[in-house]
Amino acid sequence: MLEGRDIVCVSFVTWDDHWGTSQQQMSRLAAKNRVFFMDQPISPLSFVTGVRRRSAVWRQFKRWLAGPRPVAPNVWAGAPPPILPFRTNRFVNALNAAIIRRWLAGCVRKLGFQDVIFWNFEPGLPGLSRGVQPALSVFHCVDDFSAIPYWWHSSGNQMRLEEQCCRDSNVVICTGRKLVESRRRFNSNIHFVPEGADVASFLAASTDAVTVPAAMAALRGKVVGYVGVIDFRLDVELLACMAERRPQWSFALVGPMKGDTQDMTRLRALPNVHFFGRQRLEDVPSFVKGMDVCLIPYVLNDYTHHIFPLKLYEYMAAGKPIVASAMEEMLPYEGAEMAIGRSPEDFLAKVDDAIATDSPDKAAARQQAAAHESWDDRVEQVSAILEPLLRERAPRAPGAAASASAMAGG
Repeated sequence: MLEGRDIVCVSFVTWDDHWGTSQQQMSRLAAKNRVFFMDQPISPLSFVTGVRRRSAVWRQFKRWLAGPRPVAPNVWAGAPPPILPFRTNRFVNALNAAIIRRWLAGCVRKLGFQDVIFWNFEPGLPGLSRGVQPALSVFHCVDDFSAIPYWWHSSGNQMRLEEQCCRDSNVVICTGRKLVESRRRFNSNIHFVPEGADVASFLAASTDAVTVPAAMAALRGKVVGYVGVIDFRLDVELLACMAERRPQWSFALVGPMKGDTQDMTRLRALPNVHFFGRQRLEDVPSFVKGMDVCLIPYVLNDYTHHIFPLKLYEYMAAGKPIVASAMEEMLPYEGAEMAIGRSPEDFLAKVDDAIATDSPDKAAARQQAAAHESWDDRVEQVSAILEPLLRERAPRAPGAAASASAMAGG
């Protein structure tokens, strides 16, 4: 693992949002490094888009006024200044980047970070690294953001901005093979490192050490479940179709609901569909334990064909049968690890088959397949990519990174 470095992470989510790649990676890197985590920026448009709740927007505004805050050992998070809306516009984006660059430089000085690794997960704000003069610049691509179907979102402008993020970086990390294929023309030093899972926690879901929550345990019939953000990716019509055809089953959806999801009226009206909302990260394995089959039921479009759902390895580590939509990144896993549903009828048939044919041997095989797919493994993979690049650069000045305790006191 990387050690003794100062890392500036620019994310497209807040630290306390639904945890994904940026938080998982940075929380582990903080064991031996110091991390400043830049939260997702807000704009006046954030109040009306429906993607984020207004209370969350106000909270980010207050956090900006308060400055960097400690959120975990060796991790500080900061909310950037509000930016102008329609940020994919070339001129608006340049102004926003200038505002955030200045703010970012101030935060880094205040925290005493030096010779930093600039680690960017945000594809819409190129040029931020110039504010911190990094020893190494990383662009970590986890989705095809140009394919997000928002009305205010300019696909062409977004791809242009992401292209610049790739070109500005010393190295590009992608969580999907298709992402690597499509971005290689922007940066030849590009690597595929898929999403991971907290394997140990989900392995425990198959043991007596984890108890199914009472509300889950009370569900009748077979329990077919989904864990993750409920947003525009979720195939609501597919879920409603299955729930209507299998009224004797219970369908459990565990995760926060965003304002950009499809119309939920039909799904909410079904008595065998249950919403458990956002759960603490440490409690998620107990909900998965209560599921007979786990789903990745996404709509098929250019965006979802590029994503690698991190829930795949979580489900596998728990030993659960998995049925997923036919997303291109999931096709290599079709077979022993997971079944693919290519139509609503086929999807339902695959769930039927998973319930009928599951066995302890199959569960053990899934767990074995996930054994080396942990977030710790991912951090080691990425570190192995970055360490040679850091060695090629000038050595750090002695004492460049202050101790965490000294920084906290300063």
